[in-house]
Amino acid sequence: MASKLPNIDNLSLPDLNELAARVQKAIAARKDEAKAEALNKLKALASAEGFSLDELMGKGPGGRRQRSDKGMKLKAKYVGPNGETYTGRGPTPKWLRTLERRGEKRDKFLVK
Repeated sequence: MASKLPNIDNLSLPDLNELAARVQKAIAARKDEAKAEALNKLKALASAEGFSLDELMGKGPGGRRQRSDKGMKLKAKYVGPNGETYTGRGPTPKWLRTLERRGEKRDKFLVK
């Protein structure tokens, strides 16, 4: 069986670079087509079961995935010398920033 691929042995470097760029574009286009086709199949399957794909994927408003722990009270990850607590999420509290500026390591305040 003869190969359908062109003979590239005699191509110059600029021609090879152009060919490589065209191949990369073709690969990207095929991947996009395959992704769109798979997404359409999944949407059809979800719709046939009475769901939207976003519902099944746990996405909230704006297309962002909702946190599984949203609204739950989190345990403190750090406890300061005066009983202050910090879960490790959000902006670093003032008491911890102050201690870190004084040279203290954050790990020293980890809850064990």
